[in-house]
Amino acid sequence: MRITRQLEDLRLEQRPVILAVGSFDGVHRGHQAVFRQVGEKDRVADSEAWAMTLDPHPLKVLKPEAAPPLLTSTEHKLRLIEPLGIDGCIVMPFTRDLAEEEPEAFLDHLCRNIPTLSELVVGANWTFGHRARGNVELLREQAPGRGFKPTVMDAIDWQGAPISSTRIRQVIAEGQLDQAEEMLGRPFSILGTVVSGKKIGTRLGFPTANLDPHNEVRPPSGVYATKVGCGGRLYNGAAFLAESKDAKSSPSGFIVEVYLLDFEGDLYDRDIEIFFVEKIRDVEHFDSRGSLAEQIAKDVEQVGRLLAEEDV
Repeated sequence: MRITRQLEDLRLEQRPVILAVGSFDGVHRGHQAVFRQVGEKDRVADSEAWAMTLDPHPLKVLKPEAAPPLLTSTEHKLRLIEPLGIDGCIVMPFTRDLAEEEPEAFLDHLCRNIPTLSELVVGANWTFGHRARGNVELLREQAPGRGFKPTVMDAIDWQGAPISSTRIRQVIAEGQLDQAEEMLGRPFSILGTVVSGKKIGTRLGFPTANLDPHNEVRPPSGVYATKVGCGGRLYNGAAFLAESKDAKSSPSGFIVEVYLLDFEGDLYDRDIEIFFVEKIRDVEHFDSRGSLAEQIAKDVEQVGRLLAEEDV
């Protein structure tokens, strides 16, 4: 998948471009339906299937105190989009200048830089332009004069309400991982970079990979059975999550570490993805390292059994 931060890079594109536009935080089932629509039309019409998203989230620029915690970083989002049949993704830098652009000017900007734009695919709640004045009604009104077709995708309902990133954030924060998986179409996961930790797990015989998470949404503190994606393979893992006031070792304010049951090697500075399968217990405090090591051994054994059953 081609990735660009310059809309101008599509000026020389010769084939018709079908463009999906949105925030796509979490790349949930509703977003996936949009990408499938774009990809299928691409194959039928011999076109280029592209997506466009904004970085950072607009509220982080315009109203940081109201910005939602993100399910996926931009890097994670791109990883999730890539296998969905999209040829390229425009990561549009969001600035105050862009926020001041009127909706009609934004559409002109798109058409000027993507002269072969043939179709724009968006969700029903999509807004754009200054003060979010642009909406799907304005898009339908303006598109014919600019030579492209507007396609508006209805939301996908789940349990009587539309799937949304907001709903998914809420159920993850509540620990309802099964509900998150239903709306995401996959287990909730955290992508992050392995960094050096305090090596407590190593001294206890269970070396953990300490993660600097790229996203901002966390399940509740506790111990979890997980699958860990690394180097194109999946490993079984026991993950520990907890709030932390140690800014030096946990700049995110949250400890995320995982013990890989069937892995040997060095993970430092590598990106890994932790898929949360099931919580097995809450955080507990132990009087000695011996009692902590004993409990970790029990956790690892339980995780191994649970994940073995999942694989059956």
